[in-house]
Amino acid sequence: MNRSIFIAAVGLLLGVGCPPPPPTETLAIGSIITTTGPNSPQGIEQLEAVTLAVEEINAAGGVLGRPLELVNRDDRSDPGRGRAAAEALLALGVPVIIGATASEVTLAVSELTRDAKVVQISGSSTSPLLTTAADDGYLFRTCPSDDLQAELVAHRAAAKSFRRAAVVYVPGAYGLGFADAFTTAFTALGGTITVRKEYALGRSSYLDLLTEVYATSPETILLVGYPVDGAQIIHDYLTNFSARGTFWFFTDGLEATEFVTGVGAHSFTFDHEGTGPGATAGAPYTTFQTAFRRRFGRDIVNPININAYDAVFLAALAMQAAGQAEGTAVRDNLVAVSRDGTPFGPTQYGEAVAALRSGDDIDYQGASGPVDLDANGDVVSPYHLWRVSDGKLEIFEPSIIP
Repeated sequence: MNRSIFIAAVGLLLGVGCPPPPPTETLAIGSIITTTGPNSPQGIEQLEAVTLAVEEINAAGGVLGRPLELVNRDDRSDPGRGRAAAEALLALGVPVIIGATASEVTLAVSELTRDAKVVQISGSSTSPLLTTAADDGYLFRTCPSDDLQAELVAHRAAAKSFRRAAVVYVPGAYGLGFADAFTTAFTALGGTITVRKEYALGRSSYLDLLTEVYATSPETILLVGYPVDGAQIIHDYLTNFSARGTFWFFTDGLEATEFVTGVGAHSFTFDHEGTGPGATAGAPYTTFQTAFRRRFGRDIVNPININAYDAVFLAALAMQAAGQAEGTAVRDNLVAVSRDGTPFGPTQYGEAVAALRSGDDIDYQGASGPVDLDANGDVVSPYHLWRVSDGKLEIFEPSIIP
């Protein structure tokens, strides 16, 4: 199957007293999720989570009496391709786009969705720049801002008595936004940033970069990046600078098996820990994990991808609340279905729809936990701490609110 165009359609409609509509009467929604390129490990799993949500919604009756059809366009983590993907989806008349995977692509796409008056919901774009984007209220996300994650890392570093930290980060909105937020938080705690270095993509060696970093005598290093280049940076550290005994902090972009295997599963003998958006333990989370395992034959690797699953349910409920699949109406109902009403989880989608039809307020409680959207389209949700132990990613603190 061509991963750049992934269509998930399930034609099961549980109607009462009438036959299901013909397959041509589907309701298309779009997604821009990376399935090739540097973020593809996360993107492919994210698309699986979105697909599961569509299938479950359709099995519970669809949206506005029609089965959802998910049309994905692969952006390859490139803003230009992301814009082209958005143009293709907007030409189809979709009222909602789930995505993009990377913050830089999400911001590029938001300029088009804003002008087209189409709702965009990202499940993984964590850059603080999304909060202040000029999006006319059409841009939302179900993952928390890196302002919160950076604050957590800064406090973790200070608690370990580190006072001198270096920051190495990937180009783009994600890396720069995290570096800025960490700098603000760490210096407010009395720390000093010895150097900030943006790394170039696709290098076969980062020895020069690490030499510059270590010339500033950091006590710890924060690495904000993605699996392939991040693994090369750590490989160069282990080969040339391991005698420094540096404690490394890793961000959510590195929480992937590709990062572990790229470094070497049993090479994580140095001090390190990572952070990432977590999920609140509870019935919706457990049910999701069981359903995902049944559908795809394995556990989900990166919990941040559960946020994209919740984004689909929020979009579906907003369309139900609006009574129409139209972008502005969806925008105006999205916050309302996310908070301040009777709680309903993903498995209670049909009951939530019935409540909306009765004029009741609902509060969608996601598989990732509460997804209470604020006026900026942001959520506050927990983080977890992870490390690599015995060759495997391990979450050793499942839920922390910064």
